[in-house]
Amino acid sequence: MTRILSIGTVVVLPAIIVAVLIKSLSTFEGGPHNGIRPIPKEAVPLWQANEIHWLVRYFVGYLYGAVPASTITFCPTVVDWDNEVEAQSAQECMKRCRSVENVESPIVLSSYFDEETIFIDRPGDEGVDTNPLQVTLLKKQNSQQSETKAPLILYMHGGAFITRLSRKLFPARIFAELLKLDDENSSVMESATFAIVDYRLAPEYAYPAATDDCLLALNHLVQHMGFGGGGIHVAGTSAGATLAMEVTLKSLGIVDTFYVDEPVVAFPTKDNKWTLDSPSMRRYAYSRMPPVSLIEWGVKAYTGVETVPEVEIRLPLGTVSTSIDITGGAMTVSEWIERSDASSPLPRLILVTAMGDPLLDAGLAFKKVYEDAIIRGMEEYYPTAKNEAVSKVKHFDTYSGHCGFYLFEPSVFRLIMKEWYEEMHNVWVRKTML
Repeated sequence: MTRILSIGTVVVLPAIIVAVLIKSLSTFEGGPHNGIRPIPKEAVPLWQANEIHWLVRYFVGYLYGAVPASTITFCPTVVDWDNEVEAQSAQECMKRCRSVENVESPIVLSSYFDEETIFIDRPGDEGVDTNPLQVTLLKKQNSQQSETKAPLILYMHGGAFITRLSRKLFPARIFAELLKLDDENSSVMESATFAIVDYRLAPEYAYPAATDDCLLALNHLVQHMGFGGGGIHVAGTSAGATLAMEVTLKSLGIVDTFYVDEPVVAFPTKDNKWTLDSPSMRRYAYSRMPPVSLIEWGVKAYTGVETVPEVEIRLPLGTVSTSIDITGGAMTVSEWIERSDASSPLPRLILVTAMGDPLLDAGLAFKKVYEDAIIRGMEEYYPTAKNEAVSKVKHFDTYSGHCGFYLFEPSVFRLIMKEWYEEMHNVWVRKTML
């Protein structure tokens, strides 16, 4: 009898809790999907989306409405920051969402790495924020080797361009795994620098403020501090992945690899606008990793599009458009071709997407743009251009939602990091042999 009760507690009780959650929260009232905007007819309820990890569907998904991050979607996306009353009201509105970023990972960075914060002066042009840019530098604890021929990894955090969510969690996971792989193989990472950029956030600073900050950080670290002699690698997750795309595009010739994890990408339309709308955006409109409403709000804030409820109330969730390409040309084949040549070749791309992610189609579209750029840029000279495109792009499709594989798919995470590490190792060997 005791054994039967134990089995019932372990199996039946969680099932009842899940059933109650689905029954009570499946309308999403009070959450990001509050009934104000119509849900696309193609949308699949979370409990039917079998391509998403069950833990993400039932617990992250159905409980997300209680997370403070959902509240920012009710704040203004365009603010007169010179108006003290309006600015203070906007800051107060966003405060609850941004407080989430203070809940850092249980991993204490200083217990694994040596951590240093540097401040980079911005140009003092009129209208530009003159506060210095903050960059956090991580190194292997007690590293003794010279930095001259060590790799530099420039990392842009996610957060929909509006928060610093997981600013330490994902970098800690990534760098710790790279160091672990290093211990098993060689000493590529012994004196590597992992740089986390605290780029300016929207709506206080619109596009291209974040990109400019990331480019400023890269140029400062390479040109003024001498980092990257053993390879330069640009990386980002979510909104940070979008920044990684543009930073790489504008830094061809010095970037050796770039790691793009779940990029926030808008698609060009016939009327010269850009929209998030796509089949995956519509199908996974109920997803909470990430919520479509949060993606939309972040893109509107970053591009200076004002929220107009009277207009948007008729638009299905995920279909808002903007006149600004937040990728800065990275979704255009010709841009990659124009900026690349024999002295500035296109670097190796490690691309991560996720099944069940509203941004899935965006990542796949970027993969095609990049492969087309490689093929079209090389086919005139190399008959094997298609093979080159395949070898230069490594794509992983994960199962646990937007960036969820860091937490829920350890074997996949290790596989991705191993692929990236091996490419870093190849670059390091090549450059240290020069």
